Amino acid sequence: MKTEIVARHPEIDETLRRYVLRRVRSAVNRLSTQIKNITVKLDRHSVKQQADQRNCLIEIRIDGQAPLIVDSAGPHWLSAIDQAVESAARALRRQLKHTLHQVTPLQLLKGQHAS
Repeated sequence: MKTEIVARHPEIDETLRRYVLRRVRSAVNRLSTQIKNITVKLDRHSVKQQADQRNCLIEIRIDGQAPLIVDSAGPHWLSAIDQAVESAARALRRQLKHTLHQVTPLQLLKGQHAS
């Protein structure tokens, strides 16, 4: 599983990058064999009449399926990252559970479900 972090703000340092990697890998560890790659995009912007928002967008690619994209915003980097990681892990589990229910028992025995 390849994990890439794209940061568009200078305040994102190596410590925050390591935190993101640790959180993502911990959240999807059991499902990592199904994942082709994960891209985490960190950005910061101001919204009218609101304080600066930190955004975390996570894109998970699984072979043979549309990418799973989760976006989260919060007042702090850690809150935006944690919320996005948890949402992405839940969505990934749902998507893989749904996919597994579409596989017939014969395909499971033959190993054809892993395509």
